[in-house]
Parts: sequence; structure tokens; C-alpha cells
Amino acid sequence: MKRAAIFVSAVMMSVGFASTALAAPITVNGYVCAATYTRQSNAFYGQGYVVVQVNTGANCTGSFVGNYYYLGSGASSAGYQYSEAERLGLFERATQAATQGTRVGLYVEGAGVGILDTTYRGN
Repeated sequence: MKRAAIFVSAVMMSVGFASTALAAPITVNGYVCAATYTRQSNAFYGQGYVVVQVNTGANCTGSFVGNYYYLGSGASSAGYQYSEAERLGLFERATQAATQGTRVGLYVEGAGVGILDTTYRGN
């Protein structure tokens, strides 16, 4: 019975990922609360990736909007795969936006995983 439950969960997850990969891109607006760069490989996010946390208010105030990713090479998630040099530059800019309370607009895959385009705005 436990094996059946694990199998059903795995199938449901794969169906969920398959359906979200086909979703139309969306625009997310808010403020960068935090940015994290990792070189660790991850099946979904690739070999090295940047996570950008977005909130509705500057300086991590307001509501949590979501975590979005600059994907590395080999990522299975939908979205562009950025080179290491590009990811480092994007991480630096996101970190600067977080410390300065800069508005950000992210154009992301409909599943909210891979970032396709980033726009920073003055307040």
C-alpha cells in the first residue's frame, strides 16, 4: 500500500510539473527581499542557480510573493538557462536591488520557476 501511495504521489507530481511547464509566462511585480547564489547542482534548477525572493513591500515588508530562479545549465524546469557569468551578474544586481529597496518586474514562466526577463524600476 505504501508503494502505491508513493507511486501515485510521483505520478501526480510529474503531471503537475508537465502541466505547469506549458503555462503561459506571467509578470510578477514587487521588491527584491533577498537573493541567493548557489553553485550546487539541482535537477530542477540546473548546475548553479540564483534564487530571488520577491515581496510586496521594500526591505522584506509586505506579503511574500514568491521565489523565482535564474536557471543554470541542465535545468529541467522551464525557462532560460543562464551562463555562470550571467548568473553572477544577475545575482549582484538582485542583491543591490534588495539592499536599496528597488522595485522589480519579473517575466517568469507561468509555473513561476524560471525568470525570462528582469526590469528594475525607480520608486
